[in-house]
Amino acid sequence: MAPLVTLITGCSTGIGLATAVKLAKDANKYIVYATMRNLAKKGDLEQAAGSALNDTLFIRQLDITKEESIVDAVKTIKEKHGKVDILVNNAAFGWMRPLEEMTMAHMRNMSETNIVGTYRMTQEVIPIMKQQRSGRIVNISSIGGINGFPFSDVYSATKFAMEGFTEALHPVLKCFNVKISSVCPGPVLTSFQENMIANQDPEAKSSDAEVPTKKMFTGFMGALMAPMMAAAQSSDEIADVIIDCIKSEDPALRCGTDENTNKLLRDRFNGGIGDAAAQNWYMMMQTASKH
Repeated sequence: MAPLVTLITGCSTGIGLATAVKLAKDANKYIVYATMRNLAKKGDLEQAAGSALNDTLFIRQLDITKEESIVDAVKTIKEKHGKVDILVNNAAFGWMRPLEEMTMAHMRNMSETNIVGTYRMTQEVIPIMKQQRSGRIVNISSIGGINGFPFSDVYSATKFAMEGFTEALHPVLKCFNVKISSVCPGPVLTSFQENMIANQDPEAKSSDAEVPTKKMFTGFMGALMAPMMAAAQSSDEIADVIIDCIKSEDPALRCGTDENTNKLLRDRFNGGIGDAAAQNWYMMMQTASKH
């Protein structure tokens, strides 16, 4: 069987890096294009890839907020291999802060990356997958897309958008034997604190949040940090769930990554009501296609 051609976004660190390396080292079953916005950050991935680098794992630049970058990446892969089997939409970032302190530019940047970039990447590959009558798309969402958390207003909104996007596409793509799922991790051990610092808005309007809100935010973060770190998973653990989702013959619409996140999913969707609704829509799509 020919290796499955896989495109993963956001691979400079964390979940994207771990998933790319694990797939590329899986007995030549996958050819992985591990992409990132800034190739200056490729060192950790190159080191982790080891002998798979430029054999089953190829690093290339891809900025999912740029139209030409998306088109060029997918076109190059399609021309070389004649197919795209798997897309993992992982590139995203988040920031916790009172809403009043976020600039318009930062909100737009987060939305362009977390929402529009995911839409556009998916839009570019689904004609290929539909023609193949096969394909897997895994959107890396968050438990913040299931339950909104205080002071993560914009980030949670972007992940709620991803959940709606995935659920709406699911029944249509299933008619073409293309499977789409979201994976919903909680905090990730190796990157949470680093990303909180790295993604700060340099133009944050700190004076726009009144003193009581500032005190509330500081106290909330102080109380939240320890339990979040205690519950955090490693990037490798999340990558294993993503790979299980890719390999599953009938993947769930939404996948938690541990006992805690699966419980939150069950509580939110009442034992899988999202999956049941998607199945009902799929049956309607099948009926509609016959007329």
